[in-house]
Amino acid sequence: MSASNPTAAVPGLRSPDRTLRLVEHLSRSPQGLTAKQLARRTGIPVKTVYHHLRTIVDRGWAWRGADGRHHFLPDVLGPAVDVAARLDRIRPVLARLAAASGCGVFLTSLSGGQLTVVTHSEFTGAPRLDDLADGLPEAAHATAGGLALLAAMPSDHRHRYLRASGLRPFTGQTVRSQGELDDKLRAAAATGLYTERGQCRSDVACSGVIVRTGPRASDNLALATAMRIDLPDVRRRAADRLLRLALADLVPILGPALTPEELSRDVEPMDGDRTSRKGAFSRP
Repeated sequence: MSASNPTAAVPGLRSPDRTLRLVEHLSRSPQGLTAKQLARRTGIPVKTVYHHLRTIVDRGWAWRGADGRHHFLPDVLGPAVDVAARLDRIRPVLARLAAASGCGVFLTSLSGGQLTVVTHSEFTGAPRLDDLADGLPEAAHATAGGLALLAAMPSDHRHRYLRASGLRPFTGQTVRSQGELDDKLRAAAATGLYTERGQCRSDVACSGVIVRTGPRASDNLALATAMRIDLPDVRRRAADRLLRLALADLVPILGPALTPEELSRDVEPMDGDRTSRKGAFSRP
């Protein structure tokens, strides 16, 4: 499946143009959309939307949350047949982390050049995905999950990505230059914990870790927590410890994450074609 044309070459799919329009809207809405919201945005009758959503969910292109919202599933979770089983194992890990830390929890990836929330868990009083959704696809440089994903990219790829996407100034604290961002990532690489305070939203602080890396930027996954920025440091440190524990639970599900040292070495892609992947902070 391709995020740009997920209905291509799918035999027996009726009204692929409508299905594609619905999937495209879902892929641009990290907070998820209900059937009625999709109907309003696309002009497709709501009964028809429900019909197509059943096909979309059945084929593993999206999943339906308990609140009735549908969320796009990028290829990062693997073949469609594996998605449901993986989500069944991922969601309890995120829910436990949210309950124990009092944070919003987000599993993120860079899909199609945009920051994407693969799945998430919310906690009462903590920042919600709806609160963060405005501009989120362009916020890799301003969010902890995005910083972790950028750190996992080779430096030349990261710089190309940032030149193309820009460094949108969400707040007065947002990183404004590639050099400043490189310095921040280099400092965080020593611990593997990527943090931001007030860079995406002035009242939110986030922490993130790399969960998995692969030969393509879209293979990488990061786990992030979000809390109110005014909470005491002891709460933040406790949440960071819990985040690392959750990382250990996710690695067996999603695959091992490379350490900062390993990121500076050559990586053998899964297809067997050897390519040199120089890490962001490798020494000459």
